[in-house]
Amino acid sequence: MKEKNQIGKMISHERSNAKLTITQLSRGLCSRTFLVRVENGERACEKILADALLQRVGVSADKFVYMINPDEQDWLVLRKNLIETVENGQEKKAAFLMKQYQTMAVKKSRLHYQFMGFLQVMLEFNIGSDCSTMLKLLQDAWEISMEDIPIERFEQENLTLTEFMIVVMYYRIKEQCESKDFAIAGYEKLLHHLEGYTDEEDRVKLYPQIAYRLVELYLEKHEEKRAAELAEDGIAMLKVRGRLFCLRQFLEVIAAHGDKTPKEKREIAQICDSIRWIYREFGVDEQMWVWNIPFGMSEVELCGRLIRSRRKVLGYTQEGLSENICDPVTISRIECGKVSPKKRIFQMLMERVGLSGGSFEALVQVERPELSELAVRIAVLLSHSRGEEAEVLITELEKKMKLNNISAKQYLLSVKALALFNQGKIDERTHTARQEEALYLTLPKVDLDKLADWTFTSQEVGIIHALSYSCGADHREEESIRLLRIVQKQYENKPFDLSHYVAGYELTMRSLGNVLGNVGQYEEAIEAARKSILAGLQAGRGAVLKLALYDTGWDMEQLWISGKYTKKESFPYVKASFALSLIIGNNSTIEFIKNHIETYYGSDAKS
Repeated sequence: MKEKNQIGKMISHERSNAKLTITQLSRGLCSRTFLVRVENGERACEKILADALLQRVGVSADKFVYMINPDEQDWLVLRKNLIETVENGQEKKAAFLMKQYQTMAVKKSRLHYQFMGFLQVMLEFNIGSDCSTMLKLLQDAWEISMEDIPIERFEQENLTLTEFMIVVMYYRIKEQCESKDFAIAGYEKLLHHLEGYTDEEDRVKLYPQIAYRLVELYLEKHEEKRAAELAEDGIAMLKVRGRLFCLRQFLEVIAAHGDKTPKEKREIAQICDSIRWIYREFGVDEQMWVWNIPFGMSEVELCGRLIRSRRKVLGYTQEGLSENICDPVTISRIECGKVSPKKRIFQMLMERVGLSGGSFEALVQVERPELSELAVRIAVLLSHSRGEEAEVLITELEKKMKLNNISAKQYLLSVKALALFNQGKIDERTHTARQEEALYLTLPKVDLDKLADWTFTSQEVGIIHALSYSCGADHREEESIRLLRIVQKQYENKPFDLSHYVAGYELTMRSLGNVLGNVGQYEEAIEAARKSILAGLQAGRGAVLKLALYDTGWDMEQLWISGKYTKKESFPYVKASFALSLIIGNNSTIEFIKNHIETYYGSDAKS
């Protein structure tokens, strides 16, 4: 049981790194005894509590895949609907959903009540309630987990993201109703806190919007130099992760108040024009202030859905799957989402269909938390085709890993093959064979046509992407397209909307569009690339988006001769790709697109 509980081991490891005691971490979240049992693998915990514990030790919940049971599915869906109604100012509907949520939360963690309290303040803020009412509600929400600690003394505390957003809202209300100078001091402390206590995955979502609000206040006080310096800091953070949050607004501040030449100001203005065009073209608002709490739902699976799909492809009947585990009727009710499987039954069923049996899966399957940092570095190196450096780390990781974990074996086989392929040490066919070997550790050697009915783990999706890449390099584009279509179908049929799977979906659709364009299916390629662009825009992600923009322009160019598209229609896509590359690209990409523009759009580009 202890070996199954990855999340408990991760919390224990990160708590030690953060130099927090059991008492410090559990304060206001759960009992000390309960946390001890979670870390020892004796107890599982709700997702909302697991996320809060991870956030307090500085780890983003988005780094995990979480298998949720039917009960948690209900409140996650309700939570999502509630946020949407509050953001849209639908007071009556929000009140109705609040009552539903409160009923559901009675037997659950007190953190649900804190979440509801924060949402109520959001709603009051949106409809323009008086400050005293909002501050009282905010104080009540804060004290659920931070009793005896004043909100204004938050900076020395390890905070969950809900607690952090309560503090943000506190200073936002103070700014609007009382003192802007007081709010400025608070925002500055918030930025400092983010730099010292928060995972970069979450920080990049929060820092830009707070920084930009602070920039605006600096400008109101005619402190242009401070505003420009902070805008530069904001852009530097966005560059690291290829994000778009407030990017255009920061650029405009730098152009207006930074130390820039007239030529640089003109170039920045052109970049800003392209960013505006992208959002306008795809009908997406440039969000300036996002109250929605970052919540670990980048990968969520429903256990019943996963068990059912794998059972069918493996050829099990419900009776066969349940043998020596539970009653067949129980399998039926689990698959339909009517009941939640008990922990022991859940683990045994998951193992029978080829999975590890844990409720949580680390995004990279290594069994010891301290090795996850190595795995993350390997992923970054491989994403930049730095196979030689990745191979060194893979060798180091292999020596430290225990390969009795099937997911660990699968991970190692896949990344090792990709690192060798990137260096040209193995050819396309060998790379394909090794990726298939990795895939078949958890996926049976069935008729490949049945893959469309399989529900993949995030790790299996990564392997399929590697296989698709290999097939494309080996001029087997049709197989590459078939594999990507399977992944596309899975994402589009997920239990929650695509905003929760945006990273995987965005990359899948860009890859699909790229391969379709290479085989001359330009219309289908444009459709796929536009889906990738839309997903990236809605999530504020620019790294893949800039590539999908270029692909769209290129595919349109191939249809010039047919009259389907013109230079006037395709050029804005290539231009926007170039504009984003200047901010979040590399020199080779910038030079490549620049040469392309000069070749195909010489006179148009000048104008």
